[in-house]
Amino acid sequence: MPKRTIIRSAEVVTMDAGLGDFASVDILVEDGAIRAVGPSLDAAGAESIDGSSMIALPGIIDAHTCLWQTALRGYVPDLWHGTYNTALLPLRRHYSADDNFNAAYVGAFEMLSYGTTTVVDYCHNIRSPDFAPASIAALKATGIRHLFTYSFMSAQPDEFPMAARYDDARRVYDRFHDPAGLTTIGFGVESIGASELAKQLAFARALKAPSCIHVNETGTIERLHAQGLLGPDFLVIHGNLITNAELELMAKAGMPICFTPTADTQGTPADIVRRATDRGVDVVFGCDIPCSIASDTLGQLRVMFNVQGFLDGAMERNFSTVIGRRPAVRPGMPLLTPRKLIETATIGAARVLGLDGRIGSLTPGKRADIVLVRKGPFGDSIADDPCAHLLLQTSPRDIDTVMVDGEIRMRAGVLAGFDPGKAAAMIAASRQRILGKPQ
Repeated sequence: MPKRTIIRSAEVVTMDAGLGDFASVDILVEDGAIRAVGPSLDAAGAESIDGSSMIALPGIIDAHTCLWQTALRGYVPDLWHGTYNTALLPLRRHYSADDNFNAAYVGAFEMLSYGTTTVVDYCHNIRSPDFAPASIAALKATGIRHLFTYSFMSAQPDEFPMAARYDDARRVYDRFHDPAGLTTIGFGVESIGASELAKQLAFARALKAPSCIHVNETGTIERLHAQGLLGPDFLVIHGNLITNAELELMAKAGMPICFTPTADTQGTPADIVRRATDRGVDVVFGCDIPCSIASDTLGQLRVMFNVQGFLDGAMERNFSTVIGRRPAVRPGMPLLTPRKLIETATIGAARVLGLDGRIGSLTPGKRADIVLVRKGPFGDSIADDPCAHLLLQTSPRDIDTVMVDGEIRMRAGVLAGFDPGKAAAMIAASRQRILGKPQ
């Protein structure tokens, strides 16, 4: 008999333009796939979940997070001081493969608890052939869907020679990449100016694997364009200082950008989201650095909503006559609505990552990555705009059920297979090894 689960009477945001939203409807899941969305579905023998007083939406997708940093959560509480580069990154030399496992294991469970069902785990802490498999094993153990990004950026010069890294990267890809499963593999190239950058990108493209690059300066996109390296399979991370002319090059190449709201608004120019969107560049979002923030992707969308709202108002006051407390609403102003942000973190991110044929919307036939959020004890069944309610009226305590590929990973707010005591011990052991002192 097929494994079946029925979600009954939920308010549903499908992120499927053809299906739309539903005030109260059932979702039938069978063998890991969404079989039907509709009223009063026949589901004999199915496990039933009461979705009344809850909103169902596609699982949230985080487009860039470095889960290896979870072991050092809170170690860099303020990015203004520059200690991420000077104090955090050098600690990689003290990591073992076990520490990569511990960090990814606990970090992935944390993301599931926040309603994130897919993470792009960017790992620039691969010091030997043992490290990437350890991280991937941890991700698999939690049941989160993951695009593991094998970064060619080295923790220490000459520690893991590049020739050996190419061989290792190919082994990782051949062993773990599974387009029909929960694990896919991508690659992170070194920053602009690195002698091997073009070769690393060619390596990824030969495998038809997605890749990404950190861009924290002006001129990188122009240099990549001059080398003929731009493309839709090549994701820019951050990009605060990219010029408008460079954004136009990206738009022509179909090259997307990932903005990480907390990390990219701490003392840095944060207007890239509007400038990119206005020029037709796809924008997605990620948490980025667990050493500084919680791995709560919905929380980062809330940050982005407020930051962009402030920036939009400031721009209107600079370039137009504003009478009153807020500028008038007009096309493109404000840039981001709650629905747009939820859409970006579901079907939008799935498209950018090449996963929209499988996830990103509650479309029958797609894999069942579903989140149920309680409307809450302070509003009960009130949700005039479900996306606005999700973004602005709920908190992590309201996330009730998380399903990945049809498997329930959290129910009634309790993570399946997660032992808080074990997690605390794992992180304490890693911190003692990494920092050299008892935790």
